[in-house]
Amino acid sequence: MSESKSDKKVAKGASVDEFDKDIITKNPNLEIAQLRFLVNNKELDPAVKNEKLKVLQTYILDNEMGPFYELLTAELGAPLDKALLAELKAKNAKRIAEIDAEIADAEQNLGESEVRQALLKKSEYLCQIGDKDAAVSAFRHTYEKTVGIGYRIDLVFNLIRLGLFFLDHKLINANISKAKDLMEQGGDWDRKNRLRSYEGLYKMSTRDFKGAAALFLEAVPTFGSYELMSYEDLVFYTVLTTVYSLDRPELREKVIRCNEVQEQLTGGGEKGDLIPIRQYLDSFYNCHYDQFFVGLAQLEAQRLKFDRYVAPHYGFYSRAMRLKAYEQFLTPYKTVRLDMMSKDFGVSKAFIDRELHRLISTGQLNCRIDAVRGVIEMNHPDNKNHLYKTVMRDGDVLLNRIQKLARVVNA
Repeated sequence: MSESKSDKKVAKGASVDEFDKDIITKNPNLEIAQLRFLVNNKELDPAVKNEKLKVLQTYILDNEMGPFYELLTAELGAPLDKALLAELKAKNAKRIAEIDAEIADAEQNLGESEVRQALLKKSEYLCQIGDKDAAVSAFRHTYEKTVGIGYRIDLVFNLIRLGLFFLDHKLINANISKAKDLMEQGGDWDRKNRLRSYEGLYKMSTRDFKGAAALFLEAVPTFGSYELMSYEDLVFYTVLTTVYSLDRPELREKVIRCNEVQEQLTGGGEKGDLIPIRQYLDSFYNCHYDQFFVGLAQLEAQRLKFDRYVAPHYGFYSRAMRLKAYEQFLTPYKTVRLDMMSKDFGVSKAFIDRELHRLISTGQLNCRIDAVRGVIEMNHPDNKNHLYKTVMRDGDVLLNRIQKLARVVNA
């Protein structure tokens, strides 16, 4: 994820009480969670994996992540450096004891605001070192000592980010619901916008691409959740989910003609990371199906398999997008030659035949293949006849109700 914009908005280890409310703490750091996913990914090149592991080790040392280091070595099946673990845990114990002393002093000699700040400091430190259970408990304790709605919402955001860090869906879902309840009690405009990004990311991670697309589209013009992801990542996820969930006219209106999205896509991103998704979008919208298939395969191999939110669903996404492309291609026609379709998609006739058979047999495509003539025959539904029958049925129901009402009135 890019840090160029987020550096202006984020101060590591800073609480919202200590600085301006627009500065959001990047704690936990979700880049660490992405690195953890990559070093555990069996499909990643070993050389690249080693580089990512070195970066992750630097984060562990810099942030004194004793509990996280213990968890990571267990996942990797790597030998545990007992001396390093003892050193990290000693630093953790010392720092927690110092904060506990601050909490005790604040409770005895200072006011409620100072007590809350000390509790928040402990919560954030436990979050920083990767001690999930202790951090959840500390944030909930801090929440109980917090009065202002805005500060309470920020604590709930912390818990959502902690859930996203460990992909704890129960924790995420519970706190998104709590955040919505708090928003109804008086959440400000900025926090409501941030919640869209949080919920959109969660929906995408649970395969609700349609719900995620709607939230991402709302978040694009007013995005401010740099503690969650970069703006470039938001645009990537927006395009990825909208191509899946929107029909072609909506895609043109909400994405192709969206200035904020197109500005990022035209620039290609800071390192050119948005170029593949731009080509993917253009090829699908402009019906260049051979380019679309290549773009989809590249996205799957280079990005989707290695994104912790999308990786569990990349196979489903790829199949769904191939189906959508087939439907978009076949819909205008009554019959299509199989060899012509395979040529347009840049694949073999046998591949198209196999794909269509699978989709027809599962009821996902409403057509049939005439193997003798080598053509695909579409079974377009008779919409006018369906609408006529619906009107007649609903009309009969309405007339019966009117007659019953008339009898009651006359009686």
